[in-house]
Amino acid sequence: MRKGIIIGSAMTVLILAVGGAYWLLNKSDTTKTGKNMMYEQKRVLDPVNKQLKTLDISKLEAKEKLVIGADVNQIQRLIATNKLNYEELVGIYLNRIKKYDQNGPKLNAITEINPNVLDEARKLDQHASANKASLHGMPVLLKDNIGTEKMPTSAGAVALKDWVIGKDATIVKNLKASGALILGKTNMSEWANYMDPRMPSGYSGKTGQDKNPYLDATPSGSSAGSATAVTSDFAAVTIGTETNGSIISPAIAQSAVGFKPSRGMVSGDLVIPLSRHFDTPGPITRTVKDAYLTTSALINQPIKAELSKEGLKGKRIGILFDADSAISKKIISDLEVAGATVVKGMKLEENQQDFTTFDDILKADFKTDLNQFLEKNQAPMKDLAAIIAFNKLDEARNMKYGQGNLEESEKNEATVASIDQRADDLIKKANKRIESLLTSNKLDALVDLNADSLFLVPIAGNPELTIPAGYEKDGQPVGMTFVGPNKADESIFEMGYAYEQISKNRKSPVISADNSK
Repeated sequence: MRKGIIIGSAMTVLILAVGGAYWLLNKSDTTKTGKNMMYEQKRVLDPVNKQLKTLDISKLEAKEKLVIGADVNQIQRLIATNKLNYEELVGIYLNRIKKYDQNGPKLNAITEINPNVLDEARKLDQHASANKASLHGMPVLLKDNIGTEKMPTSAGAVALKDWVIGKDATIVKNLKASGALILGKTNMSEWANYMDPRMPSGYSGKTGQDKNPYLDATPSGSSAGSATAVTSDFAAVTIGTETNGSIISPAIAQSAVGFKPSRGMVSGDLVIPLSRHFDTPGPITRTVKDAYLTTSALINQPIKAELSKEGLKGKRIGILFDADSAISKKIISDLEVAGATVVKGMKLEENQQDFTTFDDILKADFKTDLNQFLEKNQAPMKDLAAIIAFNKLDEARNMKYGQGNLEESEKNEATVASIDQRADDLIKKANKRIESLLTSNKLDALVDLNADSLFLVPIAGNPELTIPAGYEKDGQPVGMTFVGPNKADESIFEMGYAYEQISKNRKSPVISADNSK
């Protein structure tokens, strides 16, 4: 398990860097030193206030309860029955962002707002075609490393905070083609949690500290703001990215559904990279069905999965955790009630060399891939060295917790060919271990409590789907994560949906406009 790594070794840096299961090691390691740190709120509040001025706030707040916790299908039914329109839906989310993200508890999940999103919603209302099985008219928030034509794209870095790439990433084009509304962008752990091991998850020099609405605890990362935003009902769905754990881990920590697709399924075009070998975008949502619909929109074609309560019947599920708690026992019981055969005692072996090799690949990839991305897209910073130098001009803001990972990456001199070979070898080894475990035990999927034993899974590129599994006595969300064979994304959705319908564990966080965390 990841928490078996020796503290003080390079691996401690690695877990923090890529947003894995570190929060499970120390879930009370919150962000207390800077939990109310917010920068440049005008970036969010000005476009929010300007658009809200054109709306009747009392009317929005009267309809708000219709939207809280609602999934895409439920929202589309409200539209179809004239209980709500797209303009009001956008207004409700903008008003919630103002009340709970920028004021009240100051969750600080949002870093950019589309200044034209309300007008875009009004145009959709003029040609209403509510489709309960699509993202048509649904407000979507994007992680701030996903390129957009008119909004800044920064990966949370002050050095890039005003950089407008001038083009939409492929996944943004696909979302727009589905009729989705791009509401804005979410805060993230700066440089996808590859800034410095001392930096808390969810912190960026651009926006400050994102917060977990469930507890005074880490939001995890690096897609921290995307998880906070969707679980707090600031958008219908959100998009994150993952290198190793950065979709799955914040989704677990904030009681959301997170889906990491099989690598290569979803385009990473115009997404600021951490590693070309491991990066992938994916959705963070409130339900499995929403994750399924969003993934279909991201790839611009329907996923051929049949979502029903029968999705686990006859399936053999390998259990990677010890059933020594009430929640873990209930997971197994729910799987069995849904018709699955549970096979206990499964282990996905990992070793120190796996972690060391992965760390070496990230150090090399980050410098190489980022420099190529910045040059190709004519960024204001020409390369990583320029960013490091810029950060030193105002260390208190630009590198509050240091920039150790950036500096280590800049020193790296490994050749592209050598890193490609090491990455290829590691991917093959990880894939072989997972596939061997699945095939030798005739398993349809593996299941883990949270994601304690899944370090190798994103390396191999297998699909992962995490779903809320309950809450500890202190209110800490707990998740369960399905892992399927490579490219078996459809079956993972089918099994995950069936589990969700049996278990129905998710509860929305209690957020008050006058509570301050």
